[in-house]
Amino acid sequence: MPDSVFTAYEKQIADLHGIVPGADTLRQQAFKTIRAIGLPSVRSEDWRYMDLSPVREAAFDPAKPAAHAPAIPPLVDEAAARLVFVNGRYSEDLSDLGDLWQAASIRPLVNHFMSNEARVGELMRGNDAVTLLNTALMRDGMVLSIPAGVEIEEPVLIHHIMTQSGRTAVHPRHVIELGEGSTLNVIEHFSGDDDAYWTNSVLQARVSEGAVLTHTHFVEDGPNALHTGQIHVSVDAEGAYRSMAVSLGGKAARFEAHVRLLGEEADATIDGITLAATGQVHDMITRVTHAVPNATSDQVVRAIADSRGKTAFQGKVRVDRDAQGTDANQSFKALVFDRTGEANAKPELEIFADDVKCGHGATVGQLDEKALFYLTSRGVAPVTARQMLVEAFTADALVRTAPAGLAALIRDRIEAWMAARHDRPIPKADDTPEDAPEETH
Repeated sequence: MPDSVFTAYEKQIADLHGIVPGADTLRQQAFKTIRAIGLPSVRSEDWRYMDLSPVREAAFDPAKPAAHAPAIPPLVDEAAARLVFVNGRYSEDLSDLGDLWQAASIRPLVNHFMSNEARVGELMRGNDAVTLLNTALMRDGMVLSIPAGVEIEEPVLIHHIMTQSGRTAVHPRHVIELGEGSTLNVIEHFSGDDDAYWTNSVLQARVSEGAVLTHTHFVEDGPNALHTGQIHVSVDAEGAYRSMAVSLGGKAARFEAHVRLLGEEADATIDGITLAATGQVHDMITRVTHAVPNATSDQVVRAIADSRGKTAFQGKVRVDRDAQGTDANQSFKALVFDRTGEANAKPELEIFADDVKCGHGATVGQLDEKALFYLTSRGVAPVTARQMLVEAFTADALVRTAPAGLAALIRDRIEAWMAARHDRPIPKADDTPEDAPEETH
């Protein structure tokens, strides 16, 4: 990396001095590690499918406040609260806390640590350069603490909107704490204009005993945007983390889920849908660690690549030596519309226990020619037949975790995405790529 990149980020860190109380030392420690390891390239195993050269070659400027309030995209009809961040800054005017503030603690990141700076040590620093850069440059975010036994039925919406930003970056950091037996549903939505901005978000969460966190990471960034999003979750006994990642927008978008199951009967459900149009790259990474006995995890990811679109899934399940009775599964399936589309899969199992049930499978293919013929021969229009098959293909990953209203909106987005590709030729049987067999341990 050029020295000018480090110099630019060093100045940005200095300009953030005191913004998040108590975080200045944490920033310096993170940046020191970045200098030592550098930002990743395609030579890094975890980044082999996504090129971060725009980030390595020149520093992104910090985004400035928006001159005008943007429109807020509709997501669901009812919400417990709506939190809006415009160009990385929390907008009190556009946000609506509803009645949530009466049931839970909800406050901006800067206010959370103002009364007790020592708690800033609870912020995860990370061990990769992209997360570390978020730690070094975080400016705003939200802290949600749900008391024990409190169940928030309607979802909490977090909108990230970029507008008139130019080549700038934002590094939001959110913290979620669930008390014992509590429940929370969070929907993060990312959108923006045509500028070449970068959103680098991190959400860290602690799910206490018997609590349930449902989380949706929905990327609809502008066509020239770069998106890197991460969630780091620890789950205690009988707790559950349910995740849905949907990636439609951006020029290049990457979502990472890092989950540690720390109590018996803890559960993680991680689902994903990626649609890569021409020139788009969508990358999904999962890292699930079973640290104790009798915990479960299940992953279902569905990907579609148009001509010259690229998707990738890298999923790793680690079962520690003491984690007997683990039940873990991964399922990745991808459709490519022609030979210029690309779907990559790298499922991994790292097992150190003996009494486990673990399996993973990866399949890459094209729309079924026989199924298309069957539907069209019965009067179904070709474009409708394609939409029906794709909707059925993605349903496995959509129905388990997404709220009903949001699931309907995502289905509409998939239908519109397919309608824009109505002229794609029906694949021939001999064009179908190879399938990777399922493995069970």
